Amino acid sequence: MCCVPGSETTKNFVPANRVRFRNSPIPATAAEKWRASSATSSQPSSGLKFNYPGINGHPPPGSKPLIEDFSLTLNAGDRCLLVGSNGAGKTTILKILGGKHMVEPHMVRVLGRSAFHDTTLTGSGDLSYLGGEWRRDVAFAGFDVPIQMDVSADKFINGVAGIDPERRSELIKVLNIDLSWRLHKVSDGQRRRVQICMGLLKPYKVLLLDVITVDLDVLARAGLLKFLKKECEERGATIIYATHIFDGLED
Repeated sequence: MCCVPGSETTKNFVPANRVRFRNSPIPATAAEKWRASSATSSQPSSGLKFNYPGINGHPPPGSKPLIEDFSLTLNAGDRCLLVGSNGAGKTTILKILGGKHMVEPHMVRVLGRSAFHDTTLTGSGDLSYLGGEWRRDVAFAGFDVPIQMDVSADKFINGVAGIDPERRSELIKVLNIDLSWRLHKVSDGQRRRVQICMGLLKPYKVLLLDVITVDLDVLARAGLLKFLKKECEERGATIIYATHIFDGLED
C-alpha cells in the first residue's frame, strides 16, 4: 500500500532507499542528498505490485511484475526523491500515484482517497503530475492551439483565470520566463520553463515530478528547487521528485 500524505506536517526529506524496484537497488549515495535530518516519516506498509496488462486486460501469463514490494507513506510537507536505473519503474510509480494507471482502490491512497478512482483529486488540483514530455502536436493548458504554432508565453501563462497574481509573478521570475517568447521559435529548455510554470500556477497539495528538469540550465533548476522547498515548508505541500540530476539537492 502507498499513502500520500497524512495529516502531520514535517520538513524532513524522505530517504529514497525505502522505495524498491524489481532488480534495481537504489544507490544509497543518491538517497543521502535528500535524507531526513532526523527520523523519517516514511513508514513501510503492505507492498504494491504492478504489471502492464496485455490486450485482454490482464498481464501476460508468467510475466514478472514491473513494480514489486513498493511501500511508502508520506506526510504533509515531505519531499521524496525517487531514483533508479532506466526502466526500473519510476515513471510508472508516479503515474500510479497520479491516478493514470488503475490499481485496486485500497493499494494507493492520496489524501485519503483512491488515486485512480477518485477523479476529484486531479480535477480539484489537489494532486498534480508534471511529466517529462513536451508534445508539440497537441493542445496544451486548455488552449485549442498546437505548441508549434505562433503563440506567446504571455498568452499561455496569463490566460489562466483564477490564479494568484503574486504566485504567477513569482514563478515567472523563478523560471526566468520572457513573456514575449514565441513558443514555436524558442529552445526546448525555454518551452520547458513555460510548461513547468503552467503546471505550478495553481497551488497543489501533492505534486509528482517526473524528470522535468532535464532541459533546464543550472540557474533555472536551482531556482525551481528553491521554490519547491519553500512550497513544502510554507504550504505543507508534499512532493515526490524522480530525477537523474542530483545537482542542487543538497539543501
